[in-house]
Amino acid sequence: MNDIRIPQGMRDLIPADCVRKEELRNRIEKVFMQYGYEKIETPEIEYYETYRTAFGKMQDEEMYRFFDPNGETLTLRVDMTVPIARVCATRYINASGPFRFRYCADVFKVRHTFAGKRSQVTDCGIELIGSDSSSDIEVLKCALEVMDSIGFSYQLEIGNSDFFRRACRLLGIDDKDMSALAELIDRKDLPQLRTVTESLGMDHADFFEQLPLLNGSGVIDRAEEISFSKELKQEVQMLKNLKTQLNHLGCTEHLLFDFGKVPHLNYYTGLIFEGYVNGVGVGVLSGGRYDSLLKKFGRDMPACGFSVKLDYLLDVPQEVSE
Repeated sequence: MNDIRIPQGMRDLIPADCVRKEELRNRIEKVFMQYGYEKIETPEIEYYETYRTAFGKMQDEEMYRFFDPNGETLTLRVDMTVPIARVCATRYINASGPFRFRYCADVFKVRHTFAGKRSQVTDCGIELIGSDSSSDIEVLKCALEVMDSIGFSYQLEIGNSDFFRRACRLLGIDDKDMSALAELIDRKDLPQLRTVTESLGMDHADFFEQLPLLNGSGVIDRAEEISFSKELKQEVQMLKNLKTQLNHLGCTEHLLFDFGKVPHLNYYTGLIFEGYVNGVGVGVLSGGRYDSLLKKFGRDMPACGFSVKLDYLLDVPQEVSE
């Protein structure tokens, strides 16, 4: 008898899983609707060129690619942010915004060694398009309320993707070396990070070696101390301001700040954040600001958003969630 199986990174959901997933989705979408976000849908299939426009440097091995009858390369969507940016640049070209969109849709990314991550997940998220960084507080507060609504013990880690990027630019570090440093900081590989900074003979090597350690509730002052320029201190001040605003709203109980958080997608600018729940080894919520993305589609508008990966929440042991 032939081996009956499904592709790596995929999963079947039995009825009990479907019920639990629908309950979580309803809780999350209720919060989105309270904030005035309207539902949007896009095709599961996009032109490969759309993502190449958005990302610049493509990770082709992470995409499910195939061809249409005309020979054009297609891909299963890898996220919802890029398709919604495309919609804003085309269907809403004569509208001024801001736009508040919500969605709940499957996204696909090839996981060769997925270590808890899945190749198909349901993203439930929002995009606030046409509002500058003054709206970051709205998006963060919405993310915190979403995490509250799902009922699990959680933490929300907040960073600034421009902190690391600006330091590299100030020191003239090229894209290749920047990418290598980012990977080591993200992995918190301190010995190898020191080896690389020494091999580059770079100024302010201690700045980069400190970044993986700057994670917690009280690290903002330390980040300001190691900042070697006025520009970097301004980036720290951005997070200080957000912390103050969230404190006034009574929303700091579950917050941590992580200055070693570097963007995994190259469209992020400024604010970047991830949510974690007990019982799951990967982030279940991720988002940030992406002010440069829509310009690539001919519509220069600031934007910020996040999504929750519903399927990862199904991995939380039932006794933890009750």
